[in-house]
Amino acid sequence: MTTYRALKGYSIKSVTSDPANTKEGQIWYNRSAKAIKVAPNIAAWASGGNLTAARSTGGGAGTQTAGLYAGGQTPPGPGTVNSEEYNGTAWTEGNNINTGRYEIGGTTAGTQTAGLIFGGNTSPGWNAVNATEEYNGTSWSNGEAMATTVSFLSGSGIQTAAFSAGGRTPSNTNNSQEYDGTDWTNGNNINTTRQALVGVGTQTAGMVAGGESPGGGSNASETYDGTNWTTGPNLGTARYRLSGSGQVYTASLVFGGRFNPPAADKAQTESFDGTSWTEEGDMSTARQQLSGNRGTSTAALAVGGLTTAQVASTEEFSAAATTRTVDVS
Repeated sequence: MTTYRALKGYSIKSVTSDPANTKEGQIWYNRSAKAIKVAPNIAAWASGGNLTAARSTGGGAGTQTAGLYAGGQTPPGPGTVNSEEYNGTAWTEGNNINTGRYEIGGTTAGTQTAGLIFGGNTSPGWNAVNATEEYNGTSWSNGEAMATTVSFLSGSGIQTAAFSAGGRTPSNTNNSQEYDGTDWTNGNNINTTRQALVGVGTQTAGMVAGGESPGGGSNASETYDGTNWTTGPNLGTARYRLSGSGQVYTASLVFGGRFNPPAADKAQTESFDGTSWTEEGDMSTARQQLSGNRGTSTAALAVGGLTTAQVASTEEFSAAATTRTVDVS
């Protein structure tokens, strides 16, 4: 019989108790339990606290334990001015934004105490705004207007160094812009014209993925170095109206969305390590027009969105090395 030592060149470590800080793929023999154990990476979604009001296509920011959600819509009404904060358990109503709007989903810029929203649509039809608003943890204040008015855009970064990409003006656009905390400047165009895509990462190391172009959903991704957009690996599942999480694009996550044709909401989750996309555990509820946050690929929020109607539900994603006993029977 071939042994583990012969295959791997070393033996399994024997211990009396399980290690306190396991790493993905770690394996050991627990003498007390008389069992071989391993620590695979377990990724899954769990239910979190509901928004105070169901809505879709709002803007998200912050982390899984300090999240922010602003704007959004409950059709057929106009964009809402509501904003809410999340403490890892429950959402609490905060001060209103100055311009009610929606179709700002896909933006994940800033933190709970230094948030940023930009662009969007105020009411059904083409009633887009180029307004920018900054959040200090208590109040929203108006910032510099975007260089190009756009809605259903993507974006990411922080309050003083953000980017936007794609969207509609009102037709699909390949526009991208940068914000330095004071002014917006048009940058180089993305390679694939589309709306309803998602953005993650920073202004100098960002990425956009998915989106809607004529003919249906896209699986295209592009990375950004602060100057140029470069075509990246395709998503495993083409979709639009999706969201994501990622302070750095090389450890990011995208989830949810919709694909057409045939029309279907998506629950799929994919992580990106800087080289390739990997399928993770599905969301509990397939939905589109949801919001993400500026979290990580191992701790993310999926908030609100649309199924057959607007929803208020929040799901929390976690991925960690988890101890499992090996069945050797």
